[in-house]
Amino acid sequence: MLSARKKLQHEADTYKTNAALVRALILICLVRCTPNFPAASMGLAPGSPVETGDPVVSEPKPPEEPSFTEHDCIQSALPSPSDTTVTLTGDETIELTGIPLSGRKEIILNGHTISLTSFYSVSADAVLGIKPGEDCPRGTLDLAGMTFDLSFLSEKIPPETPLVEIRPVVAISEPQYPEAIGVRECPDILTVIQCN
Repeated sequence: MLSARKKLQHEADTYKTNAALVRALILICLVRCTPNFPAASMGLAPGSPVETGDPVVSEPKPPEEPSFTEHDCIQSALPSPSDTTVTLTGDETIELTGIPLSGRKEIILNGHTISLTSFYSVSADAVLGIKPGEDCPRGTLDLAGMTFDLSFLSEKIPPETPLVEIRPVVAISEPQYPEAIGVRECPDILTVIQCN
């Protein structure tokens, strides 16, 4: 009788052990297979901030401002492949035909006049930025003799792509605009000549 009782006790212990193992396996499967929704498990709306102890993920940083290479004269600044800046020391007339424009070109007028003539070969990444200057808050941008050349483009440039950005207080002599080019004005902030 003693051995039958031991046998029954052993079977009961084995059953309990096996049942405990099965419960543990089920729990492990549920934990690993169930997505972690801490907000829902705390009774919060989805997307609510939850203290999880995980490191905080910060917002993506805005792109850095371009680093400009300073040039002494406009003739070297415009064809440069990098973002450039130049401050005028006198009035300038530049024939744009044949100048491969790429990157951002900031021209600080410093009270002077820049006349851009002939064909501005439009590209998707070239922007002329015209600023009046700190010492002399005026200047003139003369585009009356300039034409926007879109003939060599292999694909259409997206709408509202800026080509020329002009800061306030700069006097502008405007060119004839082809149908694909237009002007957007933000009074006292910026005038943008852009693709339509």
